[in-house]
Amino acid sequence: MAKRPLWTRMDAATRHGATVVAGAEVPADPGVFAVYRQGEAMFLGRAPADGGLRERVHDRHLATGPDLTASAFRRNVATRLKVADVDEVRSRPLTTDEVTRVNRWVAGCDVAWLTCADDDEATTLESALKAEFRPPLTKR
Repeated sequence: MAKRPLWTRMDAATRHGATVVAGAEVPADPGVFAVYRQGEAMFLGRAPADGGLRERVHDRHLATGPDLTASAFRRNVATRLKVADVDEVRSRPLTTDEVTRVNRWVAGCDVAWLTCADDDEATTLESALKAEFRPPLTKR
């Protein structure tokens, strides 16, 4: 296996359970985050300075509401579970059962993050992490 020094750093970051991490625990700084399921990185994302990690991770990706359109992670989970493809998630409301299936899967995840000084650093770090390894639910 090829060495992945940046992923080694991300993998070593403190992980927080999706259902127990409080918004106040997540920094409002820009940065990069990874969502893990059963110890495996499943999704990688970047949070810009505007809103930062707290808004991106806690308020969007770990949200449990019925609208999945603001979260690429939750849309991709819906696709993985064969609940709905990305276009369907964007074009029709999901049923309560479909949203529950997505939320249950997300509830079994952990999230870790690395803060950055600014948007440029976060963008560079995200690109470098993707060059080393692109998690299966990271589409872009």
